[in-house]
Amino acid sequence: MLSYAVRRILWIIPVLLVATMITFLVMHNTPGSPWNREGRQIPQSQQTALNAKFGLDQPLPVQYLKWVGGLITGDMGQTVTERPYLVSRLIGNSLWPTVQLGLMAFTLAVVLGVPLGLIAAIRHKTLYDYAATGVAMLGMAAPAFMFGTLLQLFLGAPEFRPDAGPFPSFGWDGPRAWILPTIALAGLPMATIARQTKASMLDVIHADYIRTAHSKGLEEERIVRFHMLRNALVPLLTVAVPLLGMVITGSIVIEQVFRIPGLGNLYWSAIKYRDYTLVMGITVFYAALVAVLNAAVDIAYGFIDPRLRDHSVSA
Repeated sequence: MLSYAVRRILWIIPVLLVATMITFLVMHNTPGSPWNREGRQIPQSQQTALNAKFGLDQPLPVQYLKWVGGLITGDMGQTVTERPYLVSRLIGNSLWPTVQLGLMAFTLAVVLGVPLGLIAAIRHKTLYDYAATGVAMLGMAAPAFMFGTLLQLFLGAPEFRPDAGPFPSFGWDGPRAWILPTIALAGLPMATIARQTKASMLDVIHADYIRTAHSKGLEEERIVRFHMLRNALVPLLTVAVPLLGMVITGSIVIEQVFRIPGLGNLYWSAIKYRDYTLVMGITVFYAALVAVLNAAVDIAYGFIDPRLRDHSVSA
């Protein structure tokens, strides 16, 4: 098991290396520059001086190696602005609202998605199934920004009259302000978890050991709780943890809609202002988060299903 875990952890290194290369090439081949963008022009002489200050006049391979070398030592560089800030400090200051929003949305998605999937599977081809599946499909089809805007329209308070509605429409100040963004972000993961739970439960319902449990006269509630649910939730692990990473990294639009001072909002601003170092730093951070979560899922699945790790080791 140890060798299997080590192999999965080591796979993070090439994944991050590829992520750094793609991010670096995309950013340096994007039209425009930090000094020359819409609504902001500076003299050419000043652009030349700023490029020399931040090393942007050096060959791309040299810039890439310096940047990756800094990442290895924990130095993510400075923002490409007239008043530079440490990228790592900006990420650290903006990280908690994004993590908080992602964890709350993921928790809500699990709390709603698993029961919906159970109902749809146990009451298969009944009105309950159709209703639960309809709710899941609605969450799958509705874009987060549209869902968030509708929540603001019907349940949110205007910015100039924060007490006019049941919940604030903007900001991240207190539990009341957390409710609408959390609901908006939880729609898609809730639908995914519900569909996966339903599919897993339908596979388990027709298993031989479930028929055996019924033949022994066990109560339906006991069969569902101790036999169906326990085994049906194992495949859910393969999507749940990566889904958590997707929720955390995919909150950019929601943070824009609700003006949340999180990492997604910072990411959007960095892209808007062509801040190469900040965009690359946040992108690599997101890639590292997703890679670590995927590795954690593989290792956990190896504990649950020994056949997986045995096959990996023998290969």
